[in-house]
Amino acid sequence: MIGMDVTETHFLEHLVSELLKSSTRREFDNIDPVRFPSPPRSIKSAVKNKLVELAATRGFYRASAIDEGLLNQVLQTPGLANAYGLLEDQVSRDLFVKLLAYRILGHRHVRLPSNNAKYWELRRSLDQYVEKRDVISSVPILGSLDLCKINGIRLKTHHLGILHTFLLEQYRCQRGGVGVKPCDIVIDAGGCWGDTALYFAQNAARVFCFECMPSNLKIIQENLVLNPSFAEKITVVQKALWSRSGERFIFEDNGAGSHCSSDGRGVDVETQTIDDLVSANSLDRVDFIKMDIEGSEPEALMGAERTIRRDRPQLAISLYHDLRHFASIPNWIAGLKLGYRFYLEHFTIHQEETILFARLDPSD
Repeated sequence: MIGMDVTETHFLEHLVSELLKSSTRREFDNIDPVRFPSPPRSIKSAVKNKLVELAATRGFYRASAIDEGLLNQVLQTPGLANAYGLLEDQVSRDLFVKLLAYRILGHRHVRLPSNNAKYWELRRSLDQYVEKRDVISSVPILGSLDLCKINGIRLKTHHLGILHTFLLEQYRCQRGGVGVKPCDIVIDAGGCWGDTALYFAQNAARVFCFECMPSNLKIIQENLVLNPSFAEKITVVQKALWSRSGERFIFEDNGAGSHCSSDGRGVDVETQTIDDLVSANSLDRVDFIKMDIEGSEPEALMGAERTIRRDRPQLAISLYHDLRHFASIPNWIAGLKLGYRFYLEHFTIHQEETILFARLDPSD
């Protein structure tokens, strides 16, 4: 391809190949009914779906037309091919392309690698961790929280939190050698209900948990009371992470999906940077930074640049909130020229919970 470097050529060939293969597939049972509940189907709809499924299994299903708007959105995202080339292994590159294909073609045509027998076996096992159901009701997005127990930790959470945080270990990448180790100092950006802070506290020496929503903070405090031995390791920082400290934003309280308000109504919050947190607490090192902050990851990373340059911590950064982050976040980290190696993991059967892991080579 004239005018393209080798990485861009490989990326485009990989993506086009995946789109052509996926467009002829028809996937079934490929929606998470808990995260995306749907109304009961009519008899007519159920019959139609069965007929389409039968046609697909016999090879009679017609290929889907690729949405050119979505395809162009992907192709016009700056730095996407370069981000693909930064990934350390073929597993990460295959997943990168599969996730883009999922965004272009949707759940009817693309089955993510996470939708496998092991995943559903873990889903079926979740009841054993529930002590009491619906201890907190009217929770945005997920409806209610249960009282659960796992690994000696009792907490009020949703059972999908048990799945992602504790069973799938969403913030650990075994093949990349990324994860919290004994005695680590951890920044947990996006604490929500305290699930991840408690998970990290199983090993870490200290955990600084950023959370700014009053409704989430109330649940965090309740969960810390339930776990006094871990609570003494956890410092809750009631501010929003950003590239500058001392700014103020209005946040919409949407539980686990809380974000900056679009209409100016909501909760007034103050920002802080990781660099200023490190300075204020006289931390001589930071070993691990996790971020899942509803799209504010690029700004928060800029506010951690001094710490990242000084300590070279392992990173676990959410990419899924914005397609542009698939390119901008790995490229920004690589632009620091610290020698980070990158791995990609994904932890649901839909487009949420894509995590970029980064670490230095142990020999560096």
